Amino acid sequence: MPKQPSKPKRMRSQAGFSLIELMMVCAILGLIMGAIMRGVWTTTVRSQSEQTKVDLTQGGREFVDEFERDVHQAGYPSCKMIITSGVTNSNCTPDLSNSNGLAIGQNGSIAVGIASISNTKIILEGDVDGNGTVDSVQYMLTDASGNNPPVSCPCVIKRSQVAKVGGTSPLSQATSWSQELDNVVNSGVPAAGSAYGNGVSITGTTAWGATNTSYYASLTTFKDYPVFQAYDQNGALITLPLDISTTAGAQTLTCNPAATQCLRSVRITINLLASATTGIDLQTKVRPVTTLVGSSRLVNNNE
Repeated sequence: MPKQPSKPKRMRSQAGFSLIELMMVCAILGLIMGAIMRGVWTTTVRSQSEQTKVDLTQGGREFVDEFERDVHQAGYPSCKMIITSGVTNSNCTPDLSNSNGLAIGQNGSIAVGIASISNTKIILEGDVDGNGTVDSVQYMLTDASGNNPPVSCPCVIKRSQVAKVGGTSPLSQATSWSQELDNVVNSGVPAAGSAYGNGVSITGTTAWGATNTSYYASLTTFKDYPVFQAYDQNGALITLPLDISTTAGAQTLTCNPAATQCLRSVRITINLLASATTGIDLQTKVRPVTTLVGSSRLVNNNE
């Protein structure tokens, strides 16, 4: 049988890649593309997480800034600026008093300043928007059921502003809640005799079914830090709650000359948890928490 002629070398060089070579190339390309896509996904997730924190901080900062402005205007206009029947003392205390000397501030043209303050609620009066009308402003932290103090969190801190009604006690003014911050973690209610971190429970579950205990363990230190704190003229903490329905409370809150403590500044602390639906960090599987702090000095106290 005659011998078959061999293929020219030029033809053999154009035969192409073998199947194994193609599979190896595809595998390498797959690894490279996988690494690139993983990097893109990680970058996107981190960007979304950082944007969530920015949005969380921005929304909370606006709320805290408004609180600071409100406190700064508390007590304006004071009784020193209003000529009212019954004022016989240069410190104006009779204008804010009933027959037994308790500050009740029922004159609709006069702002008493801080009328009531606790770790979860504050009532103040002042011309906060500069329109010449005394406003009654309230900030209050509540749980999902509207309880104050809250019995579980995440909570809601809300703000009310209404024109002060003369003849009505500052503690009994109407409310109109028009602003709020959701997912506040600190309840301001530590368990009796316990250090911070042992306050009211945090309810809710994760989208992937993790238990409250495991999911919220990292939030322990955020749970019960006071939302509102008050400081006197020496920078010392004032024990709360206080309101103007008692002699001691009225003296401290209005800086009565007979008081040993005078309320000089108020601090707000809000620990915000990101949304359960849009704020979850897909890489760490947790909701970011941001802390916002504001402090404002009262400049219109009676002295």
